[in-house]
Amino acid sequence: MSRPVVIALSAAALVVVVLAITWFVVAPDSEPTASTPAATENRRQKAHDFLGGDSDRDIRGGQEMKPRW
Repeated sequence: MSRPVVIALSAAALVVVVLAITWFVVAPDSEPTASTPAATENRRQKAHDFLGGDSDRDIRGGQEMKPRW
């Protein structure tokens, strides 16, 4: 093969890889949009389960952060 053909095929392969990565990163969720109250409640519950934390732990006072020098 000639050099321009190899360069063109390499560029095309690179474009396909970049588009595939972009599709997987930016692709929308397979879940329905939050247009219904049930879907909104479902998303809120999932977020609370993931980010909710432990309600039995007292975190109000905190702990002093000491540097390890």
